[in-house]
Amino acid sequence: MSLTGQIIFMPWVSIPQAVTVAGFRFAPIDVKDPISVVGPEMAPTVAMALSPYVDRRSHQIESCTIMLRPRHQQSWNIPDRMWGSARRAAEILALSCLAEQRFMEGHFSPHLNATMFQIIGQRITAGSDQIGLFYPRRGGGLRVGGVRFKDVVFQRPSQVEGTRCEVVNVRLARALTKASRSKSPIWDPIASSLEFFLLGNAEVPELDWESCIMLSAMAFERLLEPAQANAQGVAEALANLWAPYASRTLAQAKRVKPDNKPDFAKVQQEWPLHRKWMKELYEARSSRAHRGPRSVFSQNWKNWQHMVIAAFVYPLAVKLKLANAGLYQLSAREKGGCEALDRLLDSHWGKGWKKDPEWSKILSMAEAEHEWLRIIEEAYDETTRKGEQGS
Repeated sequence: MSLTGQIIFMPWVSIPQAVTVAGFRFAPIDVKDPISVVGPEMAPTVAMALSPYVDRRSHQIESCTIMLRPRHQQSWNIPDRMWGSARRAAEILALSCLAEQRFMEGHFSPHLNATMFQIIGQRITAGSDQIGLFYPRRGGGLRVGGVRFKDVVFQRPSQVEGTRCEVVNVRLARALTKASRSKSPIWDPIASSLEFFLLGNAEVPELDWESCIMLSAMAFERLLEPAQANAQGVAEALANLWAPYASRTLAQAKRVKPDNKPDFAKVQQEWPLHRKWMKELYEARSSRAHRGPRSVFSQNWKNWQHMVIAAFVYPLAVKLKLANAGLYQLSAREKGGCEALDRLLDSHWGKGWKKDPEWSKILSMAEAEHEWLRIIEEAYDETTRKGEQGS
């Protein structure tokens, strides 16, 4: 009897290490030699199934990421009934990688987007070279068979060019998995916001910056669960979450200005800068969705700057919510990132080759400060412990 099943894989990314997320094992796989991952019986067929995926030069990809079911006899086989769970696990993996991305460090620094973590499901039968193509349709999909793997080509999307994944935050993946499995109250807002965040950061050419900003603002609205679903409510919710790390107010800012209306400006002087930023992000969302910009509201950040900031802040906001629920412990570097936010919002964004952006320097210094404090605290605790043992 021939072996038949479905493989699920991410053709456009090869993660640096195997990691288990929500019951699935994500493993890097050599496309030309997959035997160590899927076993000798299915290796030739899996190699055929992965062969149609090519880069921009039409060269076959060399490696990708495949999903497995640990401890299952056919670990490569993930049936349709598990698609929803597999998709959620892939979203958790995507966030666990995107959360560690660095920004504003030059054109050749590692770049990630959500498109890289798109999953593909492909039915296969051992020894068969047949591929079934599926086309989503309103009211039901269209499936076409009778095609061979060697007759089709799937080219890497343009937005994936120049991307690579070098770090997976395994601790974050475990914390998110635990939140999901324990049915923690924080899981639903994270889960319902994550899809918007990933879509807004997929960098697909079909979505312009305004649409991506709208999706990012919707992600924050879902995640933060504000008392009022408006710009003021979402901004206040972020300020409450970030309260331990507030470091600069509008009154202290060099570049960030309050709203143009005097009554608004007076109230906002004591706001931390991240509250003002979130208010403007949500106002940009409303401008796209409803009424257009309003002159009484200031606009301190350009659209592309909003997207960089949102991509930086959202993963930290998720980590803070997990930490507040006792499911995650922020590292010294992550605490430094939280504390640096207000200074990053007030920083100079650079001027081409004439002036580098201040972002990288500010963030690195804040991370180093917290790392140094961690080392001092650990040394002090160790000295205290030895003193108590000797007394």
